[in-house]
Amino acid sequence: MEKRNVRNWIYDAATLGAAVICAGVIFLAGAAGVVRAQEAPAAPHAPATASPTIRKAMEWKRFDYTCEVGTPLVVYLHNQTVKVSYKDKLYLMRQVPAADGGRYSDGKVVWWSKGNGGFLQADSADGDGAMMAKDCKLDKPMNASETPGRVSGTVTYMVRKALPPEAVVDVQLQDVSRADAKATVLAEERITVGERQVPIPFELKVDAGKIDLSHAYAVRAEILVDGQLRFTSEQAYNVLTKGNPAKVEIVVKPVGGQK
Repeated sequence: MEKRNVRNWIYDAATLGAAVICAGVIFLAGAAGVVRAQEAPAAPHAPATASPTIRKAMEWKRFDYTCEVGTPLVVYLHNQTVKVSYKDKLYLMRQVPAADGGRYSDGKVVWWSKGNGGFLQADSADGDGAMMAKDCKLDKPMNASETPGRVSGTVTYMVRKALPPEAVVDVQLQDVSRADAKATVLAEERITVGERQVPIPFELKVDAGKIDLSHAYAVRAEILVDGQLRFTSEQAYNVLTKGNPAKVEIVVKPVGGQK
């Protein structure tokens, strides 16, 4: 009995010692974790990102046409670029030189607007491409009652010659009602070419109260270099009244035998 009690006492002591050792290990491990957590540097804050710059949406002006056999065609205009929607297809085109009206092309298809009309055809070197949409008429024609105080368009020429940066494009809106009197200038814009080349866009504004619907108005243009006249329009481009448009594409020609 005494030997058995001794063995039990030894066993109980060993068990208690092991428990104490385990508890000590657990305590030390926990303490070490707390120390490491205190010593670890705080995670750096993510750098603030700048708000993205929001670009203003491009503004397109819409023109609705009805072509032969009642087929609709829509033109969206922005500066010298147009989008033409026709029969579930969309054509993106840039303005190109034209002897008359506004001509736009993507190299395969051309849209040509003249006054309140226009047509769509395949682009070709001889200008005789297959017609895709003809006899297109504006559903809401441009007239003096809509834009009586504003005339816009472009100035271009047909010769292969670049303009120097100092060249100046001079565009005038004139009252040409009286054939026996000098035309009256109602508005004028002088544009320094800079890095641009033709076609050069322009916009003339005039007090609507100065527009008489019974009068005739025209736009003329010149291009000067170092004060010397180099190009001029040889015809008057009628605008605003008597059914004429508020937008024109002016073609100027060299003066003095220049090429």
